[in-house]
Amino acid sequence: MKVGDMVKALHVDEKNLSNGRSNVGFIVRMDRSPVSHQMRYWVKLLGGWNIGPAPFMERQLEVVSKSS
Repeated sequence: MKVGDMVKALHVDEKNLSNGRSNVGFIVRMDRSPVSHQMRYWVKLLGGWNIGPAPFMERQLEVVSKSS
């Protein structure tokens, strides 16, 4: 996974997808967690979310489309 890839956040509950929200978004940044030292993928979810990019771990994401 890399910046620009379209991913699906696997753990976002379907109940939270009302009002045009989506559990699909783009990786906008990557860094390493200071606690677990694992890679974090900052994803900007599409749709009516009022939050900025949110951090996800690799196991929480599924690649929908790779960037070129």
